[in-house]
Amino acid sequence: MRAKLTKSYVDALQPDPDPKKRLTVWDVELPAFGVTVTPPGRRSGGVKSYIVQYRLGGRGVSTRRVTIGRHGREWQPGPAREEARDILRLVRKGIDPYEERRRRAEAERTERDARRDEEEKSQRLLLPSISAEFVDRYAKRSQPRSWRNTERALADVGRLLEQKRLDRITREEIRRALDRIKLRSPSAAIEAHKALRTMYSWAVAEQIILGAAHPMLAMKPPAKANKRERVLTSAELREVWFASEQIGYPFGDLVKLLILTGLRLRECAEAVWGEFHFDQRVWIIPKTRMKRSEGDDRGDHLVPLSPLAIEFLKVLPQIEPPAGTKLKATARPLFTSNGLKPVAGFSQANGRLDRAIEEARRARAQSAGEQWDEEASVMPHWTNHDLRRTVETGLQALGVDGKIIDLLHDHRVPGASRVSRHYQFWDFYPQKEEAMGVWDRYLRGAIFGEKAFLGLVEQVDFRLLVPR
Repeated sequence: MRAKLTKSYVDALQPDPDPKKRLTVWDVELPAFGVTVTPPGRRSGGVKSYIVQYRLGGRGVSTRRVTIGRHGREWQPGPAREEARDILRLVRKGIDPYEERRRRAEAERTERDARRDEEEKSQRLLLPSISAEFVDRYAKRSQPRSWRNTERALADVGRLLEQKRLDRITREEIRRALDRIKLRSPSAAIEAHKALRTMYSWAVAEQIILGAAHPMLAMKPPAKANKRERVLTSAELREVWFASEQIGYPFGDLVKLLILTGLRLRECAEAVWGEFHFDQRVWIIPKTRMKRSEGDDRGDHLVPLSPLAIEFLKVLPQIEPPAGTKLKATARPLFTSNGLKPVAGFSQANGRLDRAIEEARRARAQSAGEQWDEEASVMPHWTNHDLRRTVETGLQALGVDGKIIDLLHDHRVPGASRVSRHYQFWDFYPQKEEAMGVWDRYLRGAIFGEKAFLGLVEQVDFRLLVPR
């Protein structure tokens, strides 16, 4: 069937009455150009499409049809006819339009797939995404007791590098970020440098980023891990204690527990109520929570609870989780704001402590009618870990054997056998308990001024006169 294909003609075309037959009308102006109409149907019948038919080769070669497109908004007879002429020109040049279209469609599909893969890769390599993957796949397995430090360090540097891809971060961008962290805390900058370097090496080894080179190669740490020697005097310890009362629960009480035990910040901050056994006056910290190197075979850590520590714990608030939360009472955090997770944000809390100490000093000076010298009266910089060093130094000054101090604070005892490492925290538990009793009496003198124990305060203060 042939006709002059015009808009009005094609608009009026109806499907072939035979429901199994497709209607085809060829153009009288360009015989190889035509329009087809699909058989009538309940859903998709009567679709009109422009086609071009050709044979590439002699009479023995079968003809091929190429669909140009649908009639309507997509195509009209005039433009479709011109498209058919272009296709036929290709045929005359020996180019098969069908194969050309198939090749072009394949190229477009390949390009789309490559674009999708690149988008997925880009999302995976964004610093927050790759940091989370690194922590889950590597840090939690290879750093079972310190992976949280790695997670915090990566989050610290991630806040400065924002949504950047790991493989597109420059060495200079990393250096600037580490320098900014260093202004706040040199130790945090060192941790961020270490975590980034390990993550880049892991990403190269896993072929997540290609090539052996990465921006952390041979980059020196932003600061030196200086050995701190800060030990708080008895007067300073008293100031920190009462400043902790000013800021209250949870951070103020957390600092008090550091003073009472000399344990590490995380060991105290992540404590749960089920670890405390008040009848036996002991705190048993699971070995998984202790800061130990990989392969360390020591068991759970036993901390004798002094009378002052028990008094403190007995009045500590117990925050309940939201209603409907399935969390046993024994698993509730000691220091929490929501009853579910331990507190965080310690640097801000220390800033509040310093301000409380400064305000107390100012008030004492005004009360005594003394001139306030802000610069000279500010308490020298101290950290939470300095409290641990203060406890250890104080115990030494109070005559406690160094081995017992090591056992109290979970240090490896030099020369200890594998068997003794498993049992010595029991074998020497009475000595540990006695040491914490001595520290209890010292704190009662240093903080609360109990006259019976002021001699112990003088003993420790004398030790601090001697350089370390």
